Amino acid sequence: MGTMSKNKLAGWSLILGPTICLICYFIQQLGIIGGAEWGNAKSIGTALTNGGALTTVTSIVIPLGLGLLLYGFLHILNGIRGNGNGDALASFGLPFLFIGSAGFMLASGTGVVQASYPEAAELLTYVFWAIGGIAGMFFTVGFSAAFFAMGSRDEYNSTLANANGLIAAVAFVLSVIGLLFIKDLNQITTQIIGVTYVIHTIYSIILGRGLIGQN
Repeated sequence: MGTMSKNKLAGWSLILGPTICLICYFIQQLGIIGGAEWGNAKSIGTALTNGGALTTVTSIVIPLGLGLLLYGFLHILNGIRGNGNGDALASFGLPFLFIGSAGFMLASGTGVVQASYPEAAELLTYVFWAIGGIAGMFFTVGFSAAFFAMGSRDEYNSTLANANGLIAAVAFVLSVIGLLFIKDLNQITTQIIGVTYVIHTIYSIILGRGLIGQN
């Protein structure tokens, strides 16, 4: 086995982490709860219970993917040093990424319980919405700051980084709107935010390939 450098490990983390999360997210959204009524906690909870092992596996794998993603971002942001905007934004974004990731990990844990305890499925769906909604706000703020920080460095393709920073800022606004009008607009805002995560995943893969290529 060859030597695993920090750049290579961070690069593979940036490639695999968000890809794993995205695959599991779509399995849950389009497969497990695809036929459930949107906004109906009982319907969604029942679908997650019926998902059985698939619900459990995806709920466990998502936090693992988030951990990989977080490590990759931590590696990049810790390398942005100086007295300029990049350093300030990197320092600002990190705690938001940590809190957002922790929130999503906790929210994902509800699926593990829902798969085995149908009597708690409906209640835990509300818990997921509450924790996931707040976590999404923190995550998008962290993403936006992190991408703008990367935009200060040419090696991270400043054009793509700044574009992703703007997209993450839009996702933050949509997250707030989705929480304020959770019964009326949450579905459309969630779907649009899902598209922004696809875009971030593509950029994350580009970042990962770049880090691996530095070795």
